[in-house]
Amino acid sequence: MYKQTMALVIFLATSIANAADVCVVPVVGGQAMLPVEFEQPYRIATSPRFVPGFEGVIVKATNRQELYEFNGTSLALIQNDFPHVWGFAFEHGIHLGPNGAAFGFGSRPRVIFRLGSDATAWEPIEATRGYKNAFFDQGLGDVYWRAPSSEQQRRIRADRTIDDIDLPSFNGDRTVSLRTISKIGGVLSLTGPTGSTAQSSSSIWFRQLGGDWARVPVELSDGQRLFDTLEDAEIQISSRFIRIFPENTAYEPLIFRLSEKGLVFEASLPAGIWRFHKSSHNWIGRVGPWSQPKKRRFTYWNDTIETLPPQFLVLGPDETEAHLIPDLASQSDVSGETIFYHPRPITILDENPVFVNSDTGIVVLDGVRLSDRQLLPYKDIGDHPRIKTLGRLNIIKSEKGVFILNDDLSFDRVENFPAESPWPHEVNIEFVDAWQSYLVIDHLSGEIYHSKDMKRFTNVETEEQIDGVVGILPDPASVLLIGEEQLLVATKDCAS
Repeated sequence: MYKQTMALVIFLATSIANAADVCVVPVVGGQAMLPVEFEQPYRIATSPRFVPGFEGVIVKATNRQELYEFNGTSLALIQNDFPHVWGFAFEHGIHLGPNGAAFGFGSRPRVIFRLGSDATAWEPIEATRGYKNAFFDQGLGDVYWRAPSSEQQRRIRADRTIDDIDLPSFNGDRTVSLRTISKIGGVLSLTGPTGSTAQSSSSIWFRQLGGDWARVPVELSDGQRLFDTLEDAEIQISSRFIRIFPENTAYEPLIFRLSEKGLVFEASLPAGIWRFHKSSHNWIGRVGPWSQPKKRRFTYWNDTIETLPPQFLVLGPDETEAHLIPDLASQSDVSGETIFYHPRPITILDENPVFVNSDTGIVVLDGVRLSDRQLLPYKDIGDHPRIKTLGRLNIIKSEKGVFILNDDLSFDRVENFPAESPWPHEVNIEFVDAWQSYLVIDHLSGEIYHSKDMKRFTNVETEEQIDGVVGILPDPASVLLIGEEQLLVATKDCAS
């Protein structure tokens, strides 16, 4: 009896200590203002991201067309000319160079801004007002642009503007994207239409540094086209090949070989989702349709559904042809007369194996031979699982519960997880590195819990229900939350 009483006292003391460890308080300036924000408070703060020149998290108030900076306790309106929300300048107009400087492609005002590596504020480059046809060389950190009344392309390098620019053109199309690749001492260029709508590029060019441009003939599969930008593409350099995987999965990855004559096209890969596995140096791909209608085939004795499902491929180091992974089918759901395939079927966590959402469960591939397979069946881990590394743990979350994935690929269910059916879209699990602890936010109940080990959970008291998570600010460590009518913050600064 004495031991049971002492255990209860210790448990209650620990719970009280943990509860005081984290608190939830309102964010100054985080109240709903518009009628739609009272109905849908998530609209107060969306698209969280870190922007050079600011210490806090920048968020967008969607219906106000305004940007705010969250500093851990309050929300402050950004009144600078840049960044701003117009013309997707906030989402797509910020470009980071390798030397620490950054450029911003403004829309209102239409001018290119620069933030030096040691600067704290964005400054407009007056010569670029009304600019056209701007693009960024992320390999070198240069910006290319045209003045509104000029056909001459110009370049900004550091704080200098250079007018004597030699760029390729093809069949009337200008250069629309360019990227310097220092590892091969050369530059790639794409030409294409300069209209506002996304179209295919018309040609790809290459020149050695100090040399002349030469067009690289490329033969693609029927119905395919060259990707439209080199920015944010994954470019892998090996002893034999240059392999380019565009960010847009609708385009085919391209493989080139560097020869005495310059760059030579070697092969293309099917368009799709491609992920690189560091341990094996393999690329794993899922190619084929994201969805397709069910096609029934009727015969006198049978009624079958014919489909052409996506396939999984593996591309080894220094290979130019991907190989089929046999007997591996993608997870799918049927809605009405349409089959939808898993949108993110390949998960790679650091040095772990490759996890694939197959039709029977999560298949674990060793990434090297792709022959040793282990299955985490859906009947055990749920039909809609997601795997994510949080802190020191690899966590599987699904409507069936939360599971800890062990190093030997066995898994243990978190028996006392506070949400009974933690659907991935209804329950957030966040790890705050500065606290070395986890936060669990249950959108349905509006409750928030704190845990050091994902074994014991303590409810954190709040004055209003929690409706979602916006993002995490590392310093001062805090988690920006969505309340019923305002923004809240989970913090350890609980003095107030």
